[in-house]
Amino acid sequence: MKSTRLFFVALALMLTACEITIVEPRYDDRDAIVGSYRLEEYSQSYRWHSNFSIYIRKVGTGYGADEVLIENFYNAGIDVVARVYGNNVTIPLQYINGYEVEGSATIYRNEISFTYRVRDTYTRSSPDYCEATVWL
Repeated sequence: MKSTRLFFVALALMLTACEITIVEPRYDDRDAIVGSYRLEEYSQSYRWHSNFSIYIRKVGTGYGADEVLIENFYNAGIDVVARVYGNNVTIPLQYINGYEVEGSATIYRNEISFTYRVRDTYTRSSPDYCEATVWL
């Protein structure tokens, strides 16, 4: 009987000394848009429709990583860096291979709607204002 009590006391001490830590998995907003897509673009400046493929992939890892790379942006073979915050995508002003690019996008249900401005800095052309959509 004494050994049974001693066993339960020892067991109670062991259980109270244990600490359980639950780590919640961090949701990465970028996961919702990573992939290969067929994009439908409309140039408001030139009144022209075009279709082409883009690929979106994550850039950077770890806590606070929010960047993606949009490959073949504007069907010009350029790779644009964008930041994802929840359902919003920001394309900050950047200069890539002779193009000046900036814009934004919204993720809603199964589509991403982009609005952006692209200017060819070599020809010093007027900006091309575009709208585009991809379906997830």
